[in-house]
Amino acid sequence: FISDMSHQMKTPLSSICMYTDLLLEEDITPAERQEFLLRIKACAEKLQWLMNSLVKMSRLEVGAIVLSPVPASIKQTISDSISNVYAAAAKKGISIHTAYFEDVLLLHDRKWTCEAMVNILENAVKYSKPNSEINIALESMPLYTKISVTDYGIGISPDEWNAIFKRFYRGKNAKATDGAGLGLYLASLIFEKQGGYILVDSKPGQYTTFSMF
Repeated sequence: FISDMSHQMKTPLSSICMYTDLLLEEDITPAERQEFLLRIKACAEKLQWLMNSLVKMSRLEVGAIVLSPVPASIKQTISDSISNVYAAAAKKGISIHTAYFEDVLLLHDRKWTCEAMVNILENAVKYSKPNSEINIALESMPLYTKISVTDYGIGISPDEWNAIFKRFYRGKNAKATDGAGLGLYLASLIFEKQGGYILVDSKPGQYTTFSMF
């Protein structure tokens, strides 16, 4: 855990130190100063996100956070989740489509289920090609309700389908994209705490579908 944490924190901390040193030099232009400050801000935000994720993760793991599932509209939860990633999707020209479905009352903790779904959707946006689309569908089943999120990005190799839900794991073809390997772990933990689970189906270079039950 300490090794993983050190690796995740090393790059943003090194960048903050480097850009701070550059800011202390006297011969930089106002434009350079602004650029260095923006880069420091981005690194600090990444560290803050990492710390927040670790706090949530540890509190969920030890049971310090108790989820409270109650019957609630799943359509509203899905809508709230999409709202959280809409700007990032629009920036890449990605459209998010939700297939029509009759709203149902599902036993779930809206706040935490929304957080888990946002993690899934953020990954879908992050690893999708520009100007592509993400499809969301809901299917009622005898024991569960299945919510599927499909993107048409880089995909995940079948031999990694179990590993991607482990803490700090990064897929082989995701190394070039910024990330900490915590989003899917947190999402699966949140669903597990509510008696649910997540499955993945993917074909590298074609599509990835995360199904939340």
